[in-house]
Amino acid sequence: MVVSLLVGGSAFAEDNEKEQTAKIAIFYPKAKEPYFSIYQEIIAGAVKAAKDYNPHISYEEFIITKQYNSEQIAQTLKQKKINKVIVLGRLGWKLARELSKYKHDNTTNVFQVVSGALPLSPSDISGVSLITDPAFLFGYLDQVASNVKKIHVAYSDKSAWLIELAKKAALKKGLILNSHYVTNTAQAITFYQKVFNSDVSNQDAIWLPLDNITSHDKITLPLILEEAWAKEVVVFSSKPSHAKRGVLFSTYPNNFALGQQLFTMVQGLEQQPNQKTLRH
Repeated sequence: MVVSLLVGGSAFAEDNEKEQTAKIAIFYPKAKEPYFSIYQEIIAGAVKAAKDYNPHISYEEFIITKQYNSEQIAQTLKQKKINKVIVLGRLGWKLARELSKYKHDNTTNVFQVVSGALPLSPSDISGVSLITDPAFLFGYLDQVASNVKKIHVAYSDKSAWLIELAKKAALKKGLILNSHYVTNTAQAITFYQKVFNSDVSNQDAIWLPLDNITSHDKITLPLILEEAWAKEVVVFSSKPSHAKRGVLFSTYPNNFALGQQLFTMVQGLEQQPNQKTLRH
């Protein structure tokens, strides 16, 4: 079932193409706090960016549940002459994949869809990921611990794509990246134990990516923090909750700015409807 609420003004251009440009749909899951407020902050950012771009753009919000019907949603969007869509959360991402299957005769996408409010990895859907770009992490690391020269990180298939970005970022920053591929948490622990048993110092740092295998909250994290405190090794993380557990720093998403980015991306798809872009 889809519950819709109309938001914004009702000024639209007369012809269909301009009318579609002036309408954007936002889908987000039915959720309790704090997730509901997060979605609202993202939407507020998107609305602000849209109004700055064109005061006649309006939004229509759709709350989706697990029982949503993608065919019904597609039909509703067509009836409302809406082809720009922003989706939030995991349910929204699933909907985005289903909407991407609708094509015009020239194989371009019927709906221009971007996804957010999710730790996205590269896929067939454009969007803004909650996973922070390693270049930003390494840049902040240089500000708070400029003595660090080497970063150690274990990664699995889930975070392998991120390591490729990290290698480029480390090279630009003049850092050494000691990355080690693992397939399970036990292998990750073995890797970190070897790191701590080597000649590490305050010039070393441990990076915990958003990866349940290598950065397990109850298994890997306590071990790393205990050893790191004893040997004065910096630990930083891509998971916000780790900041409360004792890592030097972690990153929190700017939800309002994320919404602004999503609007910019969905507008960009008007010119390149089949382009797939992932931003951090």
